[in-house]
Amino acid sequence: MKKTISVLLLALCVTSVSYAQNQMFLRYEFRANPGSEDAIAKILTDYHDQAGSYKSGAMRVLRLDVKGELESTHAIVFFGEIDNFGPENPTPELGMQSELAGKKLEDHIEKETASLSGYQLYSRGSGVEGDSYYVAWLLDVTDPATFAPSFLKMANSDETNAIMGDRTLEFGSFAAGGASVPATHWVYANFANIVDYMATMEQMYASEAFQLHLQEIEGIVKVTREFTEEEILLFE
Repeated sequence: MKKTISVLLLALCVTSVSYAQNQMFLRYEFRANPGSEDAIAKILTDYHDQAGSYKSGAMRVLRLDVKGELESTHAIVFFGEIDNFGPENPTPELGMQSELAGKKLEDHIEKETASLSGYQLYSRGSGVEGDSYYVAWLLDVTDPATFAPSFLKMANSDETNAIMGDRTLEFGSFAAGGASVPATHWVYANFANIVDYMATMEQMYASEAFQLHLQEIEGIVKVTREFTEEEILLFE
């Protein structure tokens, strides 16, 4: 199981994928050995120095808020345009560097917890520089044809734009993976910190746009998990 990360890194160098959607992500979650965060950061930084820039998107390294049933402490996420995904200049040498990075990471990982992939179907807001606090909602949706239009109407409303400002708000679906809870879709948003998150979402939950959205999706969606995470590295 611990070979997943090296396989994931290697796949970025040698494969080409094509789907109908424009944006995709690959996410690898794990429980790090205590005190290993700096070592993991150095391994991934060294790998990035070899990999160089990405054709689109980036590689993001996250520290998860660990509580309750959530086993993961960290996540590595690759994201970008589906037909323009991965390193700018994939080479056989980079493939070897990928395998080496994966083997080095094994010494600092106690347990793999999830390996996920999916699509970004919607995004609003350009993001605020310096905001590194993220919140994810995992959703089990039984009627996507009803849920998606309702969500987009709420997300694009004047009220939501006024509350969220430039903060990023994203919506997408899962393609495959080993999530520990049932989930077909996800919502992701970024904030400056936990205080900003709580204050902003208090306004969102009280807004007419969100209350109407709740009425329209009643009975077709369940939030199966909500968690927070902090970006500690970003390689573009």
